[in-house]
Amino acid sequence: MWRGDQPRILMITAASRRHRYAAARLASQLNLVGIVSEDKPGQPATGGGDVNRDEMSEQDLADIRRHFAERDAVEDSVFRLDVGLSDVWPDVWLLQVGAGEVNSRETFDKVSQLAPDLIVLYGSSIIKPPLLAAWDGRMINLHLGLSPYYRGSGTNFWPLVNRQPELVGATLHLATLKVDGGAILAQVRPEARATDRAHDLGVRTIMAGLDALPSVVTAVADGRVTPQAQDESIGRVFRQRDFNAAALRTMWRHFDTGMMEEYQREADERQRRYPIVAKATW
Repeated sequence: MWRGDQPRILMITAASRRHRYAAARLASQLNLVGIVSEDKPGQPATGGGDVNRDEMSEQDLADIRRHFAERDAVEDSVFRLDVGLSDVWPDVWLLQVGAGEVNSRETFDKVSQLAPDLIVLYGSSIIKPPLLAAWDGRMINLHLGLSPYYRGSGTNFWPLVNRQPELVGATLHLATLKVDGGAILAQVRPEARATDRAHDLGVRTIMAGLDALPSVVTAVADGRVTPQAQDESIGRVFRQRDFNAAALRTMWRHFDTGMMEEYQREADERQRRYPIVAKATW
């Protein structure tokens, strides 16, 4: 199915520390021949472009800034990678593009010339044809969230707002025109601890997804996987504009009132209520 002993993998990702760390992990485990690194706007202090800053109180702004500052601090302590991708893996082909340029004709032509067997997505913009069409069935997305239970934006935030830590996780699925709607290859839940806060669960979810990625990529390359279609009749969809300081404070209150201790006591029962695809048929 591929040239050489291992499939040739291209990764399309963003440029922040978590994404550089993920690319470095992938390069150390698989035959990573190329990286497309997309510059994306940073997370605004107000929580997203659809949030109207003028409608927010000073306390709202302070709470949202605190949330993202805490995220950055936790990720900085875990994803220890302080250099650029070209410095970490100088022998891997690297294409750096601006926001949204992953779907440009120039990017498509360059990726086509490299001719990877499979493409892995993590944190990129939505991939569209012709790139999506050319690698149909050979493009794997690492999506933070357990689809289809939570879809859209903030898929590991809203479960915590709704006191459902059992629905925090990551989904590896095939990329399709339906955003985050492709057939599922595998899903993971992070290890949960009584002392966890949101960003502790967040980084452990990323780690769990990266741990699962090599075996999933290999199974897809070998044709040993039967992806499982998503049932989109279940679950909830949130948009970036839904994010607000009130939801943040609700989430913090859940942590402060024993949500994680409660979850640990009831984990088996609660996870049975929301089954995941530990892996598709391999």
